[in-house]
Amino acid sequence: MTDDRPGGRRLQPGHWLLIGIVALLVAVAAAIVVRRGDGSPTVAEPTGTPSAAPTSSATPRPDCSPQITSTWADSAKAKYGFVYRSQCDQVVRELRFRVTTVDPDGNEIAGADDIASGGVLFPGGELAAAGDLQVKQDQKIGSLKVQVIGFGVYPPENFSAWARTEVVNLTRTKPATLGTFEVGGTVQAEPSSAPVCVAEFVLIMRDKADKIIYADADLTIGQTLLKPSFPVGPLPSVDFARTKIYAPQTPRTEQPPSPGVPCNGS
Repeated sequence: MTDDRPGGRRLQPGHWLLIGIVALLVAVAAAIVVRRGDGSPTVAEPTGTPSAAPTSSATPRPDCSPQITSTWADSAKAKYGFVYRSQCDQVVRELRFRVTTVDPDGNEIAGADDIASGGVLFPGGELAAAGDLQVKQDQKIGSLKVQVIGFGVYPPENFSAWARTEVVNLTRTKPATLGTFEVGGTVQAEPSSAPVCVAEFVLIMRDKADKIIYADADLTIGQTLLKPSFPVGPLPSVDFARTKIYAPQTPRTEQPPSPGVPCNGS
């Protein structure tokens, strides 16, 4: 038999069954496309209860950005250092600094940038940071530019259980044959019963004109005894009376500081 279209044939029952199956498959495929939208990969949602996001720091106040009081860099020693001071009546922490090395012509030295971290800076306090320079030993350096790129501001009462730390009774050994010597000191905490969370020690050495001539950092990771010790090369112009070792602290807990809670969260 022929169908009722000119020149066509009437479809057999088996043909109709095949057409129905194809139509069903097309409908299923269309449903999948509709569910996936634009075809982006699907990601399963977590089945557990989501944990609360950590509390963020207070909105930074521009007037609480620390003041950079002095800087130093030496390509031969491949080190830099700087001192920063509080200008705020609040506690400043989560500090980040961009450190840029500048040549004598005032041009930034490519590839010599570094990001330095700071400690908890109490009102009226002063701290220091030091790091390694990524420059050639014969590179002439004109200056070190330090920019504050991040910090958080917190009320002082949140740190009521924190110890105030400083390094006292600085010592230096007798110079060895090549003129090298060791600089050390003793960590003092007030109150002495409070735990301390010193992240590193930072050595700043100056000459009689109060200009920084050497800086170095000593991490405390893995140390059970907080006892700073710095090997130092020959420094003929050093005025040891102007030498200082800073002891920046950072919280030892993910939770932000709160009244009555010490730096380790215990």
